[in-house]
Amino acid sequence: MQKELELYEILYLVQPSFTERDTAEKIDYYQEFLINKGSQVMIQNRGKRQLSYPIQGFLTANYIQMFYLGNGELVNSLNKEIQRDENVIRHITTKIILPESIDN
Repeated sequence: MQKELELYEILYLVQPSFTERDTAEKIDYYQEFLINKGSQVMIQNRGKRQLSYPIQGFLTANYIQMFYLGNGELVNSLNKEIQRDENVIRHITTKIILPESIDN
């Protein structure tokens, strides 16, 4: 029996030296990565923001938030792809649990 697709969120920070065009290309790359693996994706570019503390020497970063449908295999594939990207300075993936899926 194949496991049902679940909702995930990934927030990744891209180097502040990226132009809007570079950031858009990075977003498109990861969106295509997920779509080519059969996922549905929603993206929010949060823009350049101040960091609470320096990360890899940067004080600001471009925040990108993506919601997508997937399973553990897709999550692992995306995380490996992002870890290899030198322009992504930090990322975190969270599984979204919807209220109706919580058992009482």
